[in-house]
Amino acid sequence: MITTKIPVFQAFHIDGVQHITPKNALTELQNATAIVIDVREEIEYNLESIPLSDVFYYPMSGIMSQLQNIPTDKPIIVICNAGVRSSKVVNLLNSKGFPESANLDGGIIGWKAQGLPTSTESSSCCGCSSSR
Repeated sequence: MITTKIPVFQAFHIDGVQHITPKNALTELQNATAIVIDVREEIEYNLESIPLSDVFYYPMSGIMSQLQNIPTDKPIIVICNAGVRSSKVVNLLNSKGFPESANLDGGIIGWKAQGLPTSTESSSCCGCSSSR
């Protein structure tokens, strides 16, 4: 996974957190070489999501109870709206034994700014480990 130590599309940064550009993240998903964890809350997720496989929904408010459900066989890309919450979750994942974790630089806002695919027709989700 091609990552950087400093984000390009967002101002918020935590030392030790790696960042991946939206286009590099898309390549990883298309090649099935990484998974995405969307940590936005349900209302945000239901409004808009990334319509690709290997995208898991675990809201930040319940991420600690989902750690055992996070796949460990591929690197992890964490997304939120603008990259702040996802950076914090990557920092948490790093401390919990998930060293191949990266923040989606700029969040879904950055993803959309690059013209990458989103879906506005998400079905209601219970907060479980849905994968699309």
